[in-house]
Amino acid sequence: MSNTRQPAAPAVAGKRLAIVVGALMLVLFAADASAQSRAVIVNGQRLSDAQVMALARRNCSDIPDGAYWLNTRTGAWGYAGSAQVQGFLGDACRSQSSGAAGQAGRYGPFGTLRRANEIANGYRAQGFRAVAFHNGNGYWVDVRR
Repeated sequence: MSNTRQPAAPAVAGKRLAIVVGALMLVLFAADASAQSRAVIVNGQRLSDAQVMALARRNCSDIPDGAYWLNTRTGAWGYAGSAQVQGFLGDACRSQSSGAAGQAGRYGPFGTLRRANEIANGYRAQGFRAVAFHNGNGYWVDVRR
């Protein structure tokens, strides 16, 4: 009996190559998935960095890492595990677009009449006349001197 090895049959060599390529692809895909720098979970789904950036643009503020729930119909959001509403998606956009605090004008739309009333109360505390209302397209606040 000789110790010389016979070359592998072409079918066996092809299978080995396919296994090596498949394993390499799994390693590359796993590395790509773990390359995320953010840990933001919304409604049980981990968001990619691009999704977090898009959500931050829509909210006009940074989204800290964490677990959240988001009502996509009303824009209300809160922390996962708590039913308490923390705010509404885009609140920061409305405060930035309103200019300096304490200017007369119309602000909105807000997700609920309660939120519109909260904004109106803030203007009333500054000495303005503020009315929260619904115009068929959402809840708004009309602020006058």
